[in-house]
Amino acid sequence: MTGPQLLTEVIMSDSEQSYLRDVQYRFPDRLKARSILHTRYGRGDWFEWLASNIPLPAGGVIADVGCGAGSFWTNAPQSVPSDLKLRLSDISEGMVDAARASIAALQRWHDVEVSVADAVALPLVDASVDTTIAIHMLYHLTDPASGLREMARVTREGGVVAVVLNPAGTMSELSALARTPFGGETDPRPEPLSSEQGLTLMQREFASVDVVRYDDELRVTDPVDLLGYLGSLPIADKPDVMEKLAAIVEDAFRRTDGVFTITKASELLIGRR
Repeated sequence: MTGPQLLTEVIMSDSEQSYLRDVQYRFPDRLKARSILHTRYGRGDWFEWLASNIPLPAGGVIADVGCGAGSFWTNAPQSVPSDLKLRLSDISEGMVDAARASIAALQRWHDVEVSVADAVALPLVDASVDTTIAIHMLYHLTDPASGLREMARVTREGGVVAVVLNPAGTMSELSALARTPFGGETDPRPEPLSSEQGLTLMQREFASVDVVRYDDELRVTDPVDLLGYLGSLPIADKPDVMEKLAAIVEDAFRRTDGVFTITKASELLIGRR
């Protein structure tokens, strides 16, 4: 299955997007629980890698769409210019409040605007941004193509739109664990937008799109961290699931001699205006 037929299957319903805004990402806590797995067991150079590959011109206007709690900026290496003009937005008010507070506490950037906004209706005028970024966000949109068009609208000619998505099948070992409480049955919800599908969408919107890949492997040695990640997912909101997940994690560590390995990758798609 390829092309438009496949892309229609990854569109998120309005009710799912409301759940993400009002429950899953209402506050940063669940994201923090998931980030532990990556920061504790991953390569450790994620933010440096992003900053070295995303064009962030000195003095430039940078729009961060779906900024979350502002983690890119609170973890940005010193190589990132301090005179950037930051325009951050997220659909979650809790995330926006967290981003505003954490970035202000750094006292590193002094031209910062943070707002609650839908990615398909950004509070920015046409061609006012040098670089627009969307890190692990596009798959949350009801209509990803509309989100890309909106990002292109606010980005000036010669600027870039940088999107991060995961290839299909990344972290499949973790997904298999998450399905186990339900008999391993296929999740009835559509698969999230993959980087392969995102590339197809971006090639329709931009004259050229570059792809930069980030490969990693998580060798998890503490079951508490793995259970914390699983407990932050939507499946954990179902009755009695956490008890089942705890038993599943214990069994997984027993079968793997105390090291549960997760293969992961992300791809940075850079569209040029």
